[in-house]
Amino acid sequence: MFVSCAAERDVEDLFSFRSLWQAYRSCRRRKRGSANAQRYEVHLLDHLVETLKALQSRQYAPSRSLCFLAQQPKMREIHAADFTDRVVHHLLVPRLEVLYEPIFIHDLYSNRKGRGIHSAVERLGHFMRSVSDNGNKTAWFLQLDIRNFFNTIDRIRLLGMIKRRFLKAVEQQKLQRDEANQLYWLTKVILQHNPAENVTYRGDLQAFKAVPDHKRLSMAAPGKGLPIGNLTSQFFANVYMNELDQFIKHQLKCRYYLRYVDDFILLDPNQVQLQQWQHQIEQFLNERLDLQLKAGQILRPTHAGADFLGYIVRPHYRLVRRRVVGNLRDKLRSFQQQLWHGGQLNLSPQLREQLRAALASYLGHFRHANSNRLQQQIWSEFGWLKLLFESTPTKLRPRWEPQSVTSFRSQWRYFSHWAASIVQRAPIPISLIQMGRSVMLFNRDVTVLLEQIPRLLQWRGVKLQSRSGFEQTLEFSFSSYRSLNRKLQKQQISFLFVAEEGFLRGGLKRRALRTLYIAPCPPETSNLSPKIA
Repeated sequence: MFVSCAAERDVEDLFSFRSLWQAYRSCRRRKRGSANAQRYEVHLLDHLVETLKALQSRQYAPSRSLCFLAQQPKMREIHAADFTDRVVHHLLVPRLEVLYEPIFIHDLYSNRKGRGIHSAVERLGHFMRSVSDNGNKTAWFLQLDIRNFFNTIDRIRLLGMIKRRFLKAVEQQKLQRDEANQLYWLTKVILQHNPAENVTYRGDLQAFKAVPDHKRLSMAAPGKGLPIGNLTSQFFANVYMNELDQFIKHQLKCRYYLRYVDDFILLDPNQVQLQQWQHQIEQFLNERLDLQLKAGQILRPTHAGADFLGYIVRPHYRLVRRRVVGNLRDKLRSFQQQLWHGGQLNLSPQLREQLRAALASYLGHFRHANSNRLQQQIWSEFGWLKLLFESTPTKLRPRWEPQSVTSFRSQWRYFSHWAASIVQRAPIPISLIQMGRSVMLFNRDVTVLLEQIPRLLQWRGVKLQSRSGFEQTLEFSFSSYRSLNRKLQKQQISFLFVAEEGFLRGGLKRRALRTLYIAPCPPETSNLSPKIA
């Protein structure tokens, strides 16, 4: 199909075991804990060899995809490729990036190394200052979006664009003929495959009916639509929209223009010029790419601010979008309902990691905006977060376990000091710490507990003993913990329970907060309250 290169170069075969192994390593990054990745890794060598043979013999065909619903920022279908197919995607896309990165415009920020949302909003702020002479002149921005973008991409037209790029690269001796043939064949196989025809649905099937027909890949016109959620789809979207980028930069000669997927902004001192550009862009999209602009384009002065990629961007500052803040509040309320039951905090490892990941993601987003006051409001509204996290300007540090320990005594000391820091009134919560099949109390906590429950020593398996490094130690069996938990709540005795969770590097048992109960204030001390409400 492709002409031969005038000068041959030593290029490693695309379909080699080394290339496939590197693709697998890239694919599993930050996904190694997923069920699909673990199933693949159990028979890793078999899977890699099988995929390699299929590629080399040109018998490879994409497997069944998994379709599920994403609720935020709006309901839409996500088609997740099988892990084997994702490995192949990671094999193909880096080779295509080498060909396309030199021709992509500078201000394309979606799915590119070194770019992203935060770079895009930073660049937009720079454009606003430049076009308005640092706010001294009136300037305008035009914000446009493609209607139903991924479901209306013409796959045949896209394949033709990529084929022309391969031909040009071969002619310029930037790509060998054999590798071009391999790349074209694999690209064609992926683009000709329709994930909606061979799919497994996850979740409530009735919920899929809430997705509008024009948003469903299965309802797309023949030969159109890319599945949202695949690495190849993200890259192919940039390739498809590159035609528009080149038109705006080189034909319209718009100096201030940037794009993120299908959301793009043009800026100019002349409002009329932007309106003219809009009509030309509409015509270009319709004739060349068979796309349409979404209704409700935005044409405003720069000082009014652009609602772009989760931020309200103005020339000299930016704020977090209200919908993003609302989503965080909804998530935290949901976590609060799951964590707190009758005044008791139950902190399972899975739930706390979900909370940490969600909160870190949102706070990381907030820190790229002028959001100091907003963050203070969040920490004040959800005061229980201060029990679990220590927030620094650059990091969210969990408080449910010590950051560094040298011995069991240092673990005990950490949780004892943490318990003393969370209330302003006496008595300080007692610390119950798991040690194997026993639960232990030490020093002051033993005295407090025996004063409140004098008959505790009569319980079966309870032992008052001495332990090196501690004045006194109380031990009872782990099976008695639930009974003690109920007794402490009935007696309104504040306590925390620290559970074992595997081992640290030095061999010491890892221990983390699992349960916290803070008793209500008695009437005579009702003016005092926990530091963390």
